[in-house]
Amino acid sequence: MKTAIKYILLSIMILTSYSISAQKGYADKINQSNSKGQKEGFWKEDLKYQITETYYHNGLKSGIFKAFSKKGILTCLGEYNNNKETGTWYYFGDYGHLMMIQKDFRKNTYKTPLEHHAQGFCSFRCYCTTYYPNGNKKSEGIMLFDKDPESDFTFEYGEWKYYDENGNLTKTRVFK
Repeated sequence: MKTAIKYILLSIMILTSYSISAQKGYADKINQSNSKGQKEGFWKEDLKYQITETYYHNGLKSGIFKAFSKKGILTCLGEYNNNKETGTWYYFGDYGHLMMIQKDFRKNTYKTPLEHHAQGFCSFRCYCTTYYPNGNKKSEGIMLFDKDPESDFTFEYGEWKYYDENGNLTKTRVFK
């Protein structure tokens, strides 16, 4: 009986040491730079208002991106390809509820005058859908932006649809 207990304790100690060793090896592989000093691989950064997890290749964001609030709640999930948003991006509120989806990212070909924008037009566009906390659609349409679709300098373009909290279409507006 004592031999069996010693064997179990020895096994636990060995497994624990392997686990600690494996975790150390993983921690050594995050926030690395390549020979050119560019970010490479998985990066976890504690910023002023959020914690981000980003994959890089040759200094460019490439792969899954996640952002978390300081409380550890997922606030954003998306994917980069060569430093550009691609695929579908999901934004979540403080309680984990879906707030917005952005997709169909591409260069903006609409050369519409925007009086509040220095260049007169935005470089990129995406399709944006916002949601009420109950999960019903709030609004949807094309959004124009320059570098970041989360910035304060985004503009609605074309036909936008607006819904009440029950999901009923209440208004359609065309932006030029």
